[in-house]
Amino acid sequence: MMKIDRPKIEDAPPWCPYFFDLTTEDNLLDALQNNKKNTVDLIRFIPLAWESFKYAEDKWSIKSVFIHMIDTERFYAYRAFCSSRKMDIDLEFSKDRDIYAKNDNSANRTLKDINEEFIAVREATITLFTNMTNDMLDFKGFPNKVAYTARSLGWMAVGHNIHHHNIIKEKYLAG
Repeated sequence: MMKIDRPKIEDAPPWCPYFFDLTTEDNLLDALQNNKKNTVDLIRFIPLAWESFKYAEDKWSIKSVFIHMIDTERFYAYRAFCSSRKMDIDLEFSKDRDIYAKNDNSANRTLKDINEEFIAVREATITLFTNMTNDMLDFKGFPNKVAYTARSLGWMAVGHNIHHHNIIKEKYLAG
């Protein structure tokens, strides 16, 4: 199996090492697979009665947190795809995270279908990275752009999920 090593700190914005440090694996493909299993297990652990639970009035529901994880992974994968193909795009994730939650249709979703969507998105992410060369993984050649490589975006996807696993466990499921 191909090995995709950890990213260099300079291949991502200064806030990204937080996400890199949440991962324990040394191969991105292993990390994506292990995190997929852990996410599926976490989703299945949550009782149906809790899927719309918010730990505070102004916070997202559990369903919205998982949808946010999926949306963010799609975004990171698309950026990684563009970088790996040397496509210069102007695409930044909105700083207003609540805009996504307001439009995520979580009220009409179930954790079961969110789980199915997560698996599909994660499988697509794994396939995308499985077929990248080191040159594709490490390209960063656009001047005056926020520096990301496909490699760093893959690791961010895993770390971002772990970050939200921790929030779900500490804030939503504690007690």
